[in-house]
Amino acid sequence: MKHAHLFTIAVLLTPLMAAAWSPKTDQAIVSTAVRLLSKSNVIQLSKLDREIIEGAAASPETMARLFPGLATGAVTAIQAEMYLLDAVRGDAVDSYLAYRLGALGQLVAQITAPLARDGTPSRARYYADAEKALPQTRLKPSASKKVDPVVYFDQVQRAADTRKELILKDYLSGPGFDGVAHAALSEDISRSIDAVADVWYTILTQHVVQAGVSDTQKRNYVVQAMLFYIGRGNEDEIELNYRRLTQTVAKTPEMSKKVADLLYNGGFAERAIKEYQDVLAVEPQRKDVVERIATYYMGQGEQALTANHLEQALEAFAQASKTDPLHPSAEGKRLDVAKMIADRDAQLEMARNAIDEGGRFEAEAEKFMLQQKLPEAFDALKKAQAAYDGVTDEFRQEAQAAAAGLSNIKARLRELKNDLTANALTFSGSGFRFDIEKMASVSARETDENALRKITAHQLNADMAKLKAEYQNLLSGKKK
Repeated sequence: MKHAHLFTIAVLLTPLMAAAWSPKTDQAIVSTAVRLLSKSNVIQLSKLDREIIEGAAASPETMARLFPGLATGAVTAIQAEMYLLDAVRGDAVDSYLAYRLGALGQLVAQITAPLARDGTPSRARYYADAEKALPQTRLKPSASKKVDPVVYFDQVQRAADTRKELILKDYLSGPGFDGVAHAALSEDISRSIDAVADVWYTILTQHVVQAGVSDTQKRNYVVQAMLFYIGRGNEDEIELNYRRLTQTVAKTPEMSKKVADLLYNGGFAERAIKEYQDVLAVEPQRKDVVERIATYYMGQGEQALTANHLEQALEAFAQASKTDPLHPSAEGKRLDVAKMIADRDAQLEMARNAIDEGGRFEAEAEKFMLQQKLPEAFDALKKAQAAYDGVTDEFRQEAQAAAAGLSNIKARLRELKNDLTANALTFSGSGFRFDIEKMASVSARETDENALRKITAHQLNADMAKLKAEYQNLLSGKKK
């Protein structure tokens, strides 16, 4: 119903908005008023020219939203806006206040135009002709002054209507715009410029009597300002101006809810959640706010879970469950992720234990190699290799440690193979006996087959030589 009412106002006011000057003329009038005040060193608005012109170009629907009092009269709406802007302006003109000044300037320009209160078809032709002639029109603005809007606009509108009958007569049966309208254009445009500048001057240099400016009006202004700043997308600007604006009027849960909705829908969900929580701090039973917060945290949890950020997912699901204990899936999700974390931690512990075990076997292998106990060294290296092979890629740091261990083992096995090949004859002496069968089973895949064959042959030759010597000694004894 609220939106339908707003639409009705916009429809009713559209003829006024479209008829008084043209949009380009309105913007030119407002822009000239900016330069007039800035040039005279009264008010420096030139740095906010972009925001002011943006307001001057506001659509009829936006104007109806900004000036709800338009339905009861434009002058009343202007007066109410002057009081409101003075009440919220503080010590400086911010970007949104500049935007509102531009919108107010558009409204002032429209109601001070000739034929603004006439409904004849000639009005549209006059405004189109005035727009074309404006670039060649010499303007004569006056020094700005403080005004009482009710008295002031009665005088300005009377002056604007002075030549109305003559202008309409020229369009109906005379030279059209080339008659009185063209001759009076400089004065008429200058009058509108002066009116815009006078209204701004009154707001920005004098504290007007803020009659009838309620806290509700101020809070509505804050909400509209936040919509403006959120649309600009600068989070620092949003935060700075929100803090400043809420110093002019106390926050209420409903205002915080509206601002939070704007933030959430504008892409600042995390900041919106803080504002929603402010609402719950005062009204903990607000189901709409509880559901919005829980939905946000559920979404955060799902995103974290997809990225395998389990602790973040657990925290998000826990927040959702805490905010809305009756949520259908928040607590279940929290428990599922908690189990996933426990399982992952157990796997991590196993991986770390495997790396520790591999390290111990590597150290044993080094010890055996120094003692020339090669079969034992092979056996230890193989056990280290098996331990490292059990580490998966799930944990990057542990996987890197296991890969480094495997690389080292591969190098040490290669060294052992080369040593066996080069020193096979030495290892076959009478003072050193290998367990040939064990050596073959432990190192069959890593040791060069020719090296093992050499070791075996030399071992057998040594045994045969020993047996032969023993036999000859036995024969010699019998001969004696």
